[in-house]
Amino acid sequence: MKKSIFFVLTLVISFFLSSCITFDKQSPLLTNEYLEGIPLVLEFSRPVVKVDIYDGNNKIYSYSGDIIYELKTNLILHNDVTVKITEFYKERQYTDIIKKVEPQIQFLLYGGADNNLDMKYEDPLTNETDYFFDLDIDEIERSIRKSLLNISVVILGDRSAKNDEIIFISNFKGNYMEYRFSPSDFGFSSELSSASTKTLFEFMDKLAVRNNNTVKALDLWDHGNGWAWESKSLSIQPKAIIQDDTTNKVLRIKDIKDVINEYEKKYNTKIDILAFDACNMTSLEIIYEFKDLVDYFIGSVYSIAGFGFYYDIFYDLDINNLESSLVYNIIDKYKYYYTQVSYLDRLSLVGVNMRAFSEVWNKINDVKTVKSNFVLYKNDGKYRSEPTDMIDVNDLILNTGEFLSSYVKPAIVNSVVRIDGVDYLNYSGIGVMFENIFDTNPNGYYDDYKALDFYNDFQQWIESTWKNIIKNY
Repeated sequence: MKKSIFFVLTLVISFFLSSCITFDKQSPLLTNEYLEGIPLVLEFSRPVVKVDIYDGNNKIYSYSGDIIYELKTNLILHNDVTVKITEFYKERQYTDIIKKVEPQIQFLLYGGADNNLDMKYEDPLTNETDYFFDLDIDEIERSIRKSLLNISVVILGDRSAKNDEIIFISNFKGNYMEYRFSPSDFGFSSELSSASTKTLFEFMDKLAVRNNNTVKALDLWDHGNGWAWESKSLSIQPKAIIQDDTTNKVLRIKDIKDVINEYEKKYNTKIDILAFDACNMTSLEIIYEFKDLVDYFIGSVYSIAGFGFYYDIFYDLDINNLESSLVYNIIDKYKYYYTQVSYLDRLSLVGVNMRAFSEVWNKINDVKTVKSNFVLYKNDGKYRSEPTDMIDVNDLILNTGEFLSSYVKPAIVNSVVRIDGVDYLNYSGIGVMFENIFDTNPNGYYDDYKALDFYNDFQQWIESTWKNIIKNY
């Protein structure tokens, strides 16, 4: 009798326990959504031996082999995806849908460090000695960890001292993620050529988000030389915007314009913010080149130190005004770093709202003279970078007697200007060529200037009024 009762109880307990075990009825997939702009990585609660991933009806990825609990892919996706899974236990199969989440910000850092910028230095803020580019990545990592937003940072690192890399850093619902890949994992050559329009376009084409809700920032990190060499061949020695010492090539302003324009046309979505973490890339002429392509422009009239921007920029942002608050943060953190940490006598960085700047273009032909006690942004002599000396646009006077600054100031999101140790609070940080370049010397800059849309659209004013103003000073 006791044996019978024990047997019955054993059956009841076994039935009860088996009814509580649901692992064989539920999918082992733990990942139910992903952040656009970050490679798809799947996590599983139980051992899996086969995974097929579908974009619509198209199978785009397949894994079959040893037991895995995580699958790291190189997929940059833009839609909800279907995942079919075979787990190890009895080869049970499941089908799951993973939802796409659009990041609030995607920051695309295009690092052209395949030159003499790829050197080590001690950061005075952290006392860490590392390469300039890696110090900037460290700043991004620390800043992303402090953010409350869904942010995707994609970094192309064309290096001289180290192997080239594609790096993804994100904050997704409070979870920090970082993945590093070889460029070949995404169809690039393992040795990147950053001074190539093909590389720049593929960087955006393959890795940028394609929606209009995400704030998209493109940051070009390298040497800069304004509009100098704009009319010259790409196979040149002097510095231009992106300098690749391996291929001995550079990018011109026109090349960057063409790539941004091509991306916008292909996906009907804009790059919202264009930033130059590079020397001498902010003049009225250069801003004009991008006026119809981006909503915000960031750059400096002066050289930028090797440490570059201070990338502690991804937190304390205005959720209702992400574009302008991110632009403001970049200039504000830059000012902090080079006034409180690593002091510079010559300092400038400005963020411009391009839509608000449209009024300025309507007034260029009305510029008649300049303020008498202006101070020039001068090139730095031995290490000449700026194509010419420049005057701040706030010192330009219209034929009505009013200053152009009345139209410039409303378009400035944030700016900092220091000239030879003196802060110029009324200066915009936007220069305009103020040097006689109008001779036909083949080694001069006249042909480069004429290669700009700014020259073509304001040629009559430049060749008459502006040339006479410059020659009279």
